[in-house]
Amino acid sequence: MKSLQLRLATGLFLSLICVFIILLWLTSHSIRLLAEDSVADHLEHDAVSILAAITIDTSHNITVNRDQIEPIYLETYSGDYFQVISNKQVILSLSLNEQNFNIIPLAPGTIKKEYLTGPKQQPLLIMIYGYKKQDRNITIAVAEDLTPTLARINTFQYRYTFIALVLLILLIAIQVFILRSGFKRLNLISQEIRSLEKGEITQLNTDVPQEVAAIVQEVNWLLKLLDQRLQRSRNSLGDLAHALKTPLTLLKQLPQEISLQTHPDICKVVELQTTTMQNIMDRVLKQARMAGTGPAFIKFDVSQEIPALIQVMQSIHRDKNLTINFMTPKASTLSIDREDMLELVGNLLDNACKWAHSKINLSININEFIHLIIEDDGPGVPESELASLAKRGIRLDEIVSGHGLGLSIARAITEQYGGRLTLGRSINFGGLLVEAVLCKAEQLQ
Repeated sequence: MKSLQLRLATGLFLSLICVFIILLWLTSHSIRLLAEDSVADHLEHDAVSILAAITIDTSHNITVNRDQIEPIYLETYSGDYFQVISNKQVILSLSLNEQNFNIIPLAPGTIKKEYLTGPKQQPLLIMIYGYKKQDRNITIAVAEDLTPTLARINTFQYRYTFIALVLLILLIAIQVFILRSGFKRLNLISQEIRSLEKGEITQLNTDVPQEVAAIVQEVNWLLKLLDQRLQRSRNSLGDLAHALKTPLTLLKQLPQEISLQTHPDICKVVELQTTTMQNIMDRVLKQARMAGTGPAFIKFDVSQEIPALIQVMQSIHRDKNLTINFMTPKASTLSIDREDMLELVGNLLDNACKWAHSKINLSININEFIHLIIEDDGPGVPESELASLAKRGIRLDEIVSGHGLGLSIARAITEQYGGRLTLGRSINFGGLLVEAVLCKAEQLQ
């Protein structure tokens, strides 16, 4: 890159891009932190209000006076939730609709911030505070839906990004203008140098930018020095020519002397040499006078993916020595996204492995729809609790590890493909039976 202007323009452009990206990130991050701090302060205020509303009776049971808390905690799925834990007693806000945060009690004076998914799949900021009231440890978790806050932040980010891009384009245009204006003076110097070569000027203009002023002054000094040396050379040649003119005239007259006329050969040589010397002198003087001028969609292969998935599940639950029966259907390729199907079967099969005693049956029937059936020989689920089992986070037995999200994820996937997820009791094994009915991908188009 020989062009200084292009090098500077590239460097400034990259610098502006980096600065704007850093500023955009810092601004977005700072706005997010400020918004979360504001929500956290509000949640802390609500936690103090809830603590004040807690009473402990003579039986050492805690109750929350609903008249002393914000009404928004009394509305189902309002976006504001709280949970109070004291010993083994748990009190939930009406807005949670009996859904638990599954938080760990904290020691008094301890504060913890977490991010969870709410009952309606909304992002929650949850602040957990440890208190001590009447010699009893109380943990209060207060959560708020971040969706409105994130929406406002996104709106701000869109506007800020648009304004930043406009300003960036404007600054780049100003930068180009400044560079061209600055280098325009250097272009004038280039034009003066060409004029200097043609002999139109003898000196460069000193009204130049400070960065090149020293160079221009040095060039002008060299030009002046060369002119002085040329003038001295011209003067010296003129003086030498005049000094030799008289002796040369005398030499030209020698052949006319009577004493030399008897030697015509010598006269001829003297006359020839003096003429040559005269011509040389005339040519040098003339030169002295003239010297001063100058693939988004992958189908699901049942025959390959299901056996591999079964092997993985048997390895994970090897302590149970489970027997998982599966028969490959005739049409082994399903018109459904591979990742979705793996997540669906994986969640349902993992849930069956957790509860099964020894046997699991998995079947896939393909006709107009895709029927996936998984049944196990576990304890099963009472009819009264089947309706709430597939809700996000619901678990009917805290002994078995997990987060209670498998069935709700499976239901979300089946609904995504226009299907349904039904739960019941297995006739063959007596445990839980899960049936997922999905539409094929081409039916959704």
